[in-house]
Amino acid sequence: MEKETFSVIIVPHDLKKTRTYKIPYKAFYLFMAILGAGLVTVTVFVFTYGKLLIKTRETVNLEKQVVELTEKNRQIDDLRRNLSEIHAMDMKVRKLLGLDIAAEDSVAAKRLVADEEELDNGTESEKSRMMSSIPSFWPVRGYITKGFNVAGGEGDKEYHPGIDIGVEKGIPVRASAAGYVVEAAWDNIYGYFVKIDHGYGIKTLYGHNERLVVIMGDRVGRGQTIAYSGNTGRSTAPHLHFEVTQNNLHVDPLKYLLQ
Repeated sequence: MEKETFSVIIVPHDLKKTRTYKIPYKAFYLFMAILGAGLVTVTVFVFTYGKLLIKTRETVNLEKQVVELTEKNRQIDDLRRNLSEIHAMDMKVRKLLGLDIAAEDSVAAKRLVADEEELDNGTESEKSRMMSSIPSFWPVRGYITKGFNVAGGEGDKEYHPGIDIGVEKGIPVRASAAGYVVEAAWDNIYGYFVKIDHGYGIKTLYGHNERLVVIMGDRVGRGQTIAYSGNTGRSTAPHLHFEVTQNNLHVDPLKYLLQ
């Protein structure tokens, strides 16, 4: 019986009597087996749970990216539809005026619908030119301090044919799309302003600038600096007034700007 047990002696630091406990080997082995199994279970659980946490985080990030990409694609589709309408209207106007409709216009329209290649023998296609004419690039980055409102007409005190973007003085103002500068001058309301004709009936205006760096007739590309923000004209604080007109009608710039 003695061989089936071992003794554990506890010796206190004071003068109290030592204590001896006899523990069966079977009980000891059972305890160690249970302890080992418990440690293995905890280790496996922690490892598995950690991997699940990582996978969950990756899944959440991927879902967020999918949502963002879906929204970007929706905005691009909207812009393409608007572009198709503009091109169709342009061809109608040409017909009414008795102007010839070039063969490349029909080809470009087909390409726009079919979304085929944008370059033909190294020459920029009609579709590519139209896409570069869409004012989708933010001229400055900042908070919108006043939104677009033309519902009440010009006589309404709340009438505002563009958006105001609050920025500090001296921030580069960039062209929202490629085009030609048709005006770069002073106005009592807009202060130093620039107006760009992007073709296809689309124009943009950038007002209240501190100074201009382009002149009338300049060809500008998307994102090119055309002025520096300021507080000139009828303005109470530094900001950029940004307008978009389509066939001489004011439209909400947020309809075009990519978020």
